[in-house]
Amino acid sequence: MRKNLWRFFTSSFCGHNVLDVLWTAWCLHFGTNLVRLNNTNESLLVLYAITQAVTSIIIVVLAYFTYLFFDSIKLFYIEPVVGLAPVNAAVMVLMKQFLPDTIVIGTPFGRIKYAHLPFLAICISFILAVTKFIYFLSFLQIAIGVQVSWTYLRFYKPHETDEIYGDGSDHFTWASLFPSRSQLFFTLIGKVCFRTLAKLGVCKRQVRHVDFNSLQSVNVEINLAAVEKSAKEDEKKRQKALKELNERLNKTRSSQAASYGNWDDEDEPNVVVTSPSVVETSNVHSPLPVVFQETENKESMA
Repeated sequence: MRKNLWRFFTSSFCGHNVLDVLWTAWCLHFGTNLVRLNNTNESLLVLYAITQAVTSIIIVVLAYFTYLFFDSIKLFYIEPVVGLAPVNAAVMVLMKQFLPDTIVIGTPFGRIKYAHLPFLAICISFILAVTKFIYFLSFLQIAIGVQVSWTYLRFYKPHETDEIYGDGSDHFTWASLFPSRSQLFFTLIGKVCFRTLAKLGVCKRQVRHVDFNSLQSVNVEINLAAVEKSAKEDEKKRQKALKELNERLNKTRSSQAASYGNWDDEDEPNVVVTSPSVVETSNVHSPLPVVFQETENKESMA
């Protein structure tokens, strides 16, 4: 038994054939370059190591129990635990976390996004395992690798800037790993499993400790300074607006007074001008001037 312990570390770099190893290495290289923008090399190595090791241990324990309780030697003796399939599954989960809405390819049945890759990998590997194209153990590696990597990224991955662990965003829930029409059913299953694991101490609820006193003191200082500055600026603007308004009112009143004065001046010459016209019209149309003219003519004739 001791002579075979080294296989636990070297089995990840072996494969069923050369093409399998090359294909796995290329997929790992492509996926790592894609998710490296949002992750450091150290965090990626930690995720890969945890996913590969935990998946291998779970498969070994599962193979042992199937042999112990069901006398099945398929997983325990026949199918080898080799390859980097769990790591590739972890890369797909990272793609879902980093680029959930990015379209990979469009098909007549719908668009395939990075968020669909983990579930598609599980389904395709299951079909290939049923049709004997790959070992059934490879399907278990992908399925368990998806679950292990999601659990680590969801609850245990530390953040560099603060003391928060995991990713609690809504687009990275366990039910989001499945198709949208079945997410309600898997949401109920996920809640039951999470509460059970939380009671057993395997998973912990995300509790964020915030010092409200420090936050309030900082906010009060910043807000007071901002309020004082804005109050002074508002007062200056108000005074300036009042000054401009008073100037406009004064100009309006002065212009109105000047216009009223012009109207009074224009009334007087109109009276003067129109008064002779009244006299002239009276000489023409009034009968009194005619009588006066006749008396004057009689006196001159006498």
